[in-house]
Amino acid sequence: MQCSFRPSSLVSVVLSTLIILNLLYFFKKFGYINAPVIPIVVSTDASDHVHPDSGPAGAVVAATTVVQWKTITAATTQTVTDKPLPIPPAATDTPGSVRIPNPQLANLPSDYVHDERDEKWCEDRYGPSYLETIAKNARPYCTPSSRSQFDCLHSIMDGESRRDSFCIARNVAFDSGRFHIDCDLRDRTEPDLQGLPFPDQFSPYWYETGPRFIMAQFTQFSPKSAAAFDSQACGSATAKRDDSYKVLIKREGGMNYWHTLMEILSFYFSIDALQMAIDRKTGRPYMSPEDTSKIQVVILDDHKNLAYRDLWSYFSDKPILHISNYTESAATIPCLDNLIIPLPGASNPLWQGDWEPRTCDHSLLVDTVRSRILKHLDISTDRDFKAPVNVTILDRRGSRKLTNARELIHALKAAYPAVHVSVVDMAPLTLREQLDIIVRTDVLVGVHGAGHTHGFFLPPQSSVVEILPDDLAHRGFRNLASLRGLRYFSGHAPMVSKDKNGAKGDWHEEDVAYDKAAFMKLMEAAIQSVAHRGLIDSDADV
Repeated sequence: MQCSFRPSSLVSVVLSTLIILNLLYFFKKFGYINAPVIPIVVSTDASDHVHPDSGPAGAVVAATTVVQWKTITAATTQTVTDKPLPIPPAATDTPGSVRIPNPQLANLPSDYVHDERDEKWCEDRYGPSYLETIAKNARPYCTPSSRSQFDCLHSIMDGESRRDSFCIARNVAFDSGRFHIDCDLRDRTEPDLQGLPFPDQFSPYWYETGPRFIMAQFTQFSPKSAAAFDSQACGSATAKRDDSYKVLIKREGGMNYWHTLMEILSFYFSIDALQMAIDRKTGRPYMSPEDTSKIQVVILDDHKNLAYRDLWSYFSDKPILHISNYTESAATIPCLDNLIIPLPGASNPLWQGDWEPRTCDHSLLVDTVRSRILKHLDISTDRDFKAPVNVTILDRRGSRKLTNARELIHALKAAYPAVHVSVVDMAPLTLREQLDIIVRTDVLVGVHGAGHTHGFFLPPQSSVVEILPDDLAHRGFRNLASLRGLRYFSGHAPMVSKDKNGAKGDWHEEDVAYDKAAFMKLMEAAIQSVAHRGLIDSDADV
């Protein structure tokens, strides 16, 4: 039989052959010939999931575990288990991969939305907004032709009519005990100065502190400053200059821990704000972090209060000067690059509302200051959390003594033998020695007074016990405890009159006597509140 091939027959044969070969390749590749198949996890890397050549253009594939189907042969051994496949990592922006866009979210249900009014009040005073507002309200006060520069920064807080201000001057001449600022003041009606005080309108503060009093007593402005400025040749480019940042401090006086710490914090806040505020003349911050090492404090008052010198030296190792020594020293360079008149202690926002309870429950400012001071004084906060609960009772030796303290302490030790109770007179101790005790205290106890300022430095979640004289409704230490996240407990004790006729005196001076049952109830609450604080694992019957 003779066979003939037609073109159409040849095409059919070729097509059939190609189809068969493709089917064989397909079955062989995907394991349908000679061997069972199992899924083998070969990758969980999101970068392996989708590449431009692995699927249709524009395909979007979720980041899931990549599974290959492989055949089991004599040359292939795999262990099959019933364990679930591992969860892959989140997709990353790996080059060549296709990424799922982040899903859009609708708002939380309305009952999750909190009232931010109280939060704003707190943030304006105790959060970064306090410093940011000051930095945003920096204004130049000199005309462009002035040889000196005098800029002031202002605190503006919601609900407060008072403006707290501080200033920095550049190119200043020192002569005859005064700092001469050759500055012709701008017109106070200029638009950018509206709503802000002029230097002669700055707020006065108690004990004659703050920029207004300092400027009146220790500075001189144009035109009176011109003669001293010229005599010292401070306008000359070749004049020898002091490139440090002199900071003029006038303290309230006395040894009150709270008042002093408020002054020091206001000083810190002033320097922080100067590192944030932009000098319009240069387009850069008034100070850089490196510039803080050039700070030198000049004390203007005559108070013999040296207990906190270490805190005034936080930014710089330069020695603290007194104005009298600065005036008389032959080493004094009369032409100064920088002069700072900082915020006074009485302007500190921690003073505000201390007679009203507040709901503010955290403060980045307070936490930062605590960390700064403890680090600066090289005080370790390491704790032995297996040690007994540590109660520290402040032993006042002056006014507001607890007249029946011995009876109360004896009862406390008898009721809680496993608790370590210390009675400490802080007065003769250095600040470092005091803080070494405080950072290891679980419960701080005392009659209302400056000793409760130590609430700044107590460990997190500690307890504060404040015994207040009858009728005293001061809330400052309660609010501080809230800002620190401490537990606060208070009780009121009747005053013990020192007057022979029994006349009731001022709470500042009178001693108090506290009922034993009330004291024990107060202490039970405070001690039990820390029995399981953090890593402490004391039983409730400590």
